[in-house]
Amino acid sequence: MNSSNKKSTPNKRGTDSQEDSQPAAKKPMFSIFDKKSNVPAAKAPIKWQTYGTSCIVGEAFNPKAYPKVASYDLDSTLISVNGKHKWPKNSDDWIWWAPGVPTRLKEVSEAGHALVVITNQGGLDGKPEKQEEMKLKFEKICGRLQLPMWILISMQKDHNRKPMTGLWHWLEAKFQLEGVTIDRTQSYYVGDAAGRHDGWKVGASKDFNNTDRKFAESLGLIFHTPEHYFLNQECPDHKWSFGDFDPKKWPKNLPLFSPSSTPLLPSPGTCELILLCGFPASGKSSFAKKHILSTNRYEWVNQDTLKTRDKCLKAVEDSLKQSKPVVVDNTNPDVSTRAPYIALAKQYNVPVRCFLFQADKDLALHNNYFRAFHRSLVEAEDAVWSLSTSSDASAQTSSTTTTTTTTKGSGEQAQETSLTSSKEVTVTRIRDEPARERISEMVFYSYAKKYQEPTLQEGFSEIKRINFVPDEDIRASWEKWYL
Repeated sequence: MNSSNKKSTPNKRGTDSQEDSQPAAKKPMFSIFDKKSNVPAAKAPIKWQTYGTSCIVGEAFNPKAYPKVASYDLDSTLISVNGKHKWPKNSDDWIWWAPGVPTRLKEVSEAGHALVVITNQGGLDGKPEKQEEMKLKFEKICGRLQLPMWILISMQKDHNRKPMTGLWHWLEAKFQLEGVTIDRTQSYYVGDAAGRHDGWKVGASKDFNNTDRKFAESLGLIFHTPEHYFLNQECPDHKWSFGDFDPKKWPKNLPLFSPSSTPLLPSPGTCELILLCGFPASGKSSFAKKHILSTNRYEWVNQDTLKTRDKCLKAVEDSLKQSKPVVVDNTNPDVSTRAPYIALAKQYNVPVRCFLFQADKDLALHNNYFRAFHRSLVEAEDAVWSLSTSSDASAQTSSTTTTTTTTKGSGEQAQETSLTSSKEVTVTRIRDEPARERISEMVFYSYAKKYQEPTLQEGFSEIKRINFVPDEDIRASWEKWYL
């Protein structure tokens, strides 16, 4: 990015205190008739693009690129369901979240902001009928607003799903192609997933999540709750949080292991068995490769590679028969799982040690998303940076991808094929290893349920506690929000 578009964090992180980034809010006119009267309007003509199974992008009323972006969540921010039920029944089941929403958006648009909706909509991936229903809902919403607007819809858990920032980088790249650099210091995001606690105001329940606030935080955008933005209702700082785990607060001076009174590895020529124990994505494989396997002394046994525990046990026995030290890189959550390996060590009269990884479930879940998606996010940011520094972006294009474009509105539909530019990007801030598949959250809950802390009584000669220490070259990416 050029110097005029450096990321900026609000003076008071995450609060709703900055007013100069948007037109002054007007006190809304509260009218139950205005709020509940969903008078049918002609559907807006929206140009739709579907990007594989990841996301859908819409352009209503030919929106233009502007340096200042006013971006919003959809549900419980711009609209609500029309009733007391939780989930919308169809494309007509909505009302404005507050009666002043259309007027507010019109003021912001006329003041020179690009209007953008960025929304997570799970359950659309692989379901064309649900995708069409969502498009129809937006066509009706935009038909009533009659305002130019960008619509960015995430369909699955990938780098485009908030709090991950892929859709924002898509928007930045799109604007760059039109010669416009988004000024994040003058842009903001409004969303209801703000991490507010029970009773943040009288009678209010806690927010279901904090992903909207995290999304804005990762981008350095000013963040507003719908209550503040539309109704001028503040939420005190002590009544919201990012949750139990904040990567920015992860200690920077942790020792790699403890106790430090004994070395990590014995002198060359010593045969031993090391059992790794810890959550998936707790750093076991990376640690083993960097600090154990790099010595070229140890054999490596991993169930993800060998597929069954019996094959792992056979590989361990083969190594011990030849007096070769071996490390078992599995989760090994409980006594019964660890016992056969300890028995083999005893059979071959070699010491067995446990390396117990200290990452808890929250840290491991964060790492799970980080290692699956940080590469895509860094590449998306680098693409924007490359466009912003190129005097001729089109000359940089090295390949094309085909997307399906649909223009719908007022009962008319047409299909056309468009070419979307993609670029070769040199990536310098990601690990030199392939991205891993995201592991289902159920695996982490299952591990936590099975877990029994290792003890010396099981037969271990030593238990070393291994701290998670992110590499400095990737720390800035690691500290962003991924879930």
